[in-house]
Amino acid sequence: RGDDGACEGGTGVRGSEKVEEPNEEDLEVIGSDYEAWVASQFRDEWIARYSARFGSFDDTTRLCPMRFTDEPAPGYTAFPMGTLQVFSVKVAGIKRGLQWPLDVFGFVAVRDSIDKNRKIIFSRTRNNCQTLTEKDRYLVLTGPTRAVVLPPYVTVEVKLTIKGPTESEDKELSFLAVRLFGRQGTRYSYQFRRYKTSKVRTLEFAVGHIVESVEATIFVRVIDGSWPDSCCGQFAAFSTGVREKGFRTIDNQKIVLLDSRREKVLVTSDGEIELSRRVVSVAKRGTLKVYVKSWGWETSKSKKNYCG
Repeated sequence: RGDDGACEGGTGVRGSEKVEEPNEEDLEVIGSDYEAWVASQFRDEWIARYSARFGSFDDTTRLCPMRFTDEPAPGYTAFPMGTLQVFSVKVAGIKRGLQWPLDVFGFVAVRDSIDKNRKIIFSRTRNNCQTLTEKDRYLVLTGPTRAVVLPPYVTVEVKLTIKGPTESEDKELSFLAVRLFGRQGTRYSYQFRRYKTSKVRTLEFAVGHIVESVEATIFVRVIDGSWPDSCCGQFAAFSTGVREKGFRTIDNQKIVLLDSRREKVLVTSDGEIELSRRVVSVAKRGTLKVYVKSWGWETSKSKKNYCG
């Protein structure tokens, strides 16, 4: 249990559930990469328990956002709940001879108690890597596509690979499955960080437990004129909640929806900004603010000039 009251674990189970003892082959794997063994065990346990009901282990959630925007939820099937807000995922450190920059591909996903399937929050193919540098180590998140329910816990899956000159020279950066637990019975939203360290890297997860929350789906559209081709942009959301003394507040913690950096902002024919992600969790007694910043890029001077 951390100093913020949230705790984490691997695929270990509680109560009357049993964990199989590792065999000799498992012990060899554990000795070389414990986290990879835990992730493999999680996959085997999931298939045995949930595949008959939820399909393939690799399936993503079929539940979309805004399910009850136009029509009310049947009976008492929808109400404010505790959720997990993912603020950022960062490669906080590297070792074993790895050097910046890193071209990274793979995925980061979360699973909750609603449908047991993956909610993708980062996904890149080998042909569309993200380049991480010593100054910019954050993954560009693209999800989740719906709110992630917490408590009792969520499982975070990570499978990231460093692209080499050829596929045979690719190197594994991270392969893990870890549980994040929320504080049962808490009345206040709070944020916390979790670190997972292996032989080659340290990952940092910045997340928040948002109590009695609802799902907000954000759209940004230019309704007067058009978005200037010369302007880059950053779109972000901020939410507030009821504070509790001694815990890190979620207030004003940035949730990046799109950061075009030096790239052109993509806009549809009807003026809608193509955000990287658009679903955030907001406490029932909290507020939501959407922040838009734009700037022009002068390549000759290599600096930002604000234009809106």
